[in-house]
Amino acid sequence: MAKRVLEMTGKELSKCLAKDFKAAVLSSEGRTIAAEIVVTAPPLIDGVSNVELAASFGADVILLNMIDVFNPRIEGVPEKYYTSFSMLSEFLGRFVGHNLEPVDPGLLPAGRTLSEESVKASIDLGSKLLVVTGNPGLGVTWSRISKGVELARKIAGDRVLVFGGKMHSGGLRTEEMYDLRLIEEVLARGADGIVIPAPYTVPWSLPENVSSVAKLAYRYDAVLMCTIGTSQEGAQRSVIRKIGLTSKACGCDIHHIGDSGYGMRVALPENILELSLAVRGVRHTYRRIAMSYLR
Repeated sequence: MAKRVLEMTGKELSKCLAKDFKAAVLSSEGRTIAAEIVVTAPPLIDGVSNVELAASFGADVILLNMIDVFNPRIEGVPEKYYTSFSMLSEFLGRFVGHNLEPVDPGLLPAGRTLSEESVKASIDLGSKLLVVTGNPGLGVTWSRISKGVELARKIAGDRVLVFGGKMHSGGLRTEEMYDLRLIEEVLARGADGIVIPAPYTVPWSLPENVSSVAKLAYRYDAVLMCTIGTSQEGAQRSVIRKIGLTSKACGCDIHHIGDSGYGMRVALPENILELSLAVRGVRHTYRRIAMSYLR
């Protein structure tokens, strides 16, 4: 049986291969935490970067949002540590992933836009997790996501985990968020994981809808990542606790918390901690936040 994320040291997380990490997540039974960070935003706390802050409050996975793979930069992190994802993983002692967005050329910088060139650049940077998704207001559809997953999978092979899905509607009202037909297309095109809004985070995010996607992901042996991506990452701790517990009951494998706390940069650090405490308790949470990077 694969070693669980719960049992991995920071050094092991940073060096873990993509295929091994997927097995480690699935064997952890809904107890993996991912925190998303806007890399272009200034640090919330002076003297420490937002990615370090998220890691120290319990995240196993750091997901980089708005990273330009042709010109990578992370505010608050010394330059030598963000020139590759491998170096950043060692710096943080965490598994690191990033987003690429399947939008028309020219809408976003080329280094944020999903393309053959940006996927290849991601691999060259040492990417192990690529999430095909869209930021608010860009109107990214399930069709664009499924085609993006297919492209990323074709180029990356099994060197990189490819996830695809939505954290919110992206400004669209033309397709259902939890349309199983559209979601299955993403899985059929080779996604290792499916991304959907967690219960109570978007309209119609009822537990039964999330649970139906979890059952579909299970059939494909795929990871389900449930996201808090509609600024509730800045809500009361009781809200975070309810979302986390309901997500876990619905079949969530990775509990994601977004980047909108006091601003678009990082969640309230105490809410990252609260999410971890809710789904895996003090034992595993304190181990993750206290463990020396030298282990």
